[in-house]
Amino acid sequence: MWAAVAGVVALAAILAVGGIVLASVGEDRGDGWVRELAGGKTPARAGGEPSRGTVAAELAAAATAAGLIPGAASPAAEGELADCIVDWTGDGPADDGRMAALETALEERGWQVTARHGEPVPAVALTSGSWRLEFTNGGLVDTLSLVATRSGRTCDEAFRRAAATRGPRG
Repeated sequence: MWAAVAGVVALAAILAVGGIVLASVGEDRGDGWVRELAGGKTPARAGGEPSRGTVAAELAAAATAAGLIPGAASPAAEGELADCIVDWTGDGPADDGRMAALETALEERGWQVTARHGEPVPAVALTSGSWRLEFTNGGLVDTLSLVATRSGRTCDEAFRRAAATRGPRG
């Protein structure tokens, strides 16, 4: 079940963040996402493209710095998606102060905020190199969830193939 949930969340993150990139700054295209200028507060990442391991370490470190407690880990992506998805799940939703601390901790690690989503489920979208991160607070599983997906030809094709083989029921 966790693999299916992680797959659906990852695919939703790709589609949501992909749609964010197409919107104008400050524009809500009716989906609740408001795009922000990236790079205003955060310097560009030094050292080039982060690896999957680096992204996983950054998510865990940022969550710890924000005082968040990890929840049950979902199974790691396998096969050709193994290098394309990183996630971290908290033990329940976070209060506003911890959400702000998480965002700050991610920015300190080179992530740049690109968009925000308000109610009913608050979310923030960030980028770091070819990685796109969306963190949501609450939602269907009533927890804090961080899902990072890598873009690029190899991962984009892997996500398309995975979606095609899952079919309409995931």
